[in-house]
Amino acid sequence: MNLIGLGQAGCNIVDRFSQYPQYKIYKIDVGIEGKRCYDVKHQIGPEEYEKNAPSMKTFFRGIKGETLFIVGGSGHISAMCLRIMEQIKDKCELSVLYIRPDTSLLSKNKSLHEKATYGILQEFARSGLLKMLYLVSNINLENILGNVPIIGYNSKINELLVSTIHMINVFRNSEPVMGKIEDPQEASRIATFGISDIEGNEEKSFFSLDRTKEKCYIYSINEERLKTEGDLRKKIVSTIKAQAETEDLKVSFGVFPTNYKQDYCYILNYTSIIQ
Repeated sequence: MNLIGLGQAGCNIVDRFSQYPQYKIYKIDVGIEGKRCYDVKHQIGPEEYEKNAPSMKTFFRGIKGETLFIVGGSGHISAMCLRIMEQIKDKCELSVLYIRPDTSLLSKNKSLHEKATYGILQEFARSGLLKMLYLVSNINLENILGNVPIIGYNSKINELLVSTIHMINVFRNSEPVMGKIEDPQEASRIATFGISDIEGNEEKSFFSLDRTKEKCYIYSINEERLKTEGDLRKKIVSTIKAQAETEDLKVSFGVFPTNYKQDYCYILNYTSIIQ
């Protein structure tokens, strides 16, 4: 899987993914160096970054297959994202992970730019130009983690995000011992991630989607527990049925054995509604 990080936020996140061998990493930022890194000339504002977006045909030569483009909404350089995606959308299966900042902390100009990018990416997803748009809120991630120190703040948030996405990717390419991970309907191209305990007592979403239409629960459970706990199947089925009936959702799930001592439930939430 290809991962493209744009700007400081995007590059920091793809750096976290580099610990796993399944990903091919590309980074685009001002003053960046290294393998598959593109050094962008500094510009004074988002309009200049968009207007002066470079040709990256050589940089992305040979790119193909599943690709996730990661960008944060607060940096001026994010204005280049549409121009860059235009150069690669016909070469690969392109999705976007958009990190939405705390908009109350943005200046007026940055807020207007962020709002425009946020809206345009959703329209791209709904029109089918993107396979999927994943929305993540820094505020939601912070609330999930609880009190996060100032030093190491971004590192802690990125650790939660990256580990969740990686495990979901692993299970998507594995065979469940129960259930099946269903693909969302064609129109449901706006999504986010979430986590929960196995009993489904409290779901914690990485973005507060309006009008979720579909959900997929991915259960990561210790193999020994799967072999010995007789009522576990009933607990999982009960949780899935309650979600489908209470919220009128299309719900799928998969149960996967692991060697980890701690059990997890990862969640994918989908909608077709502009946020």
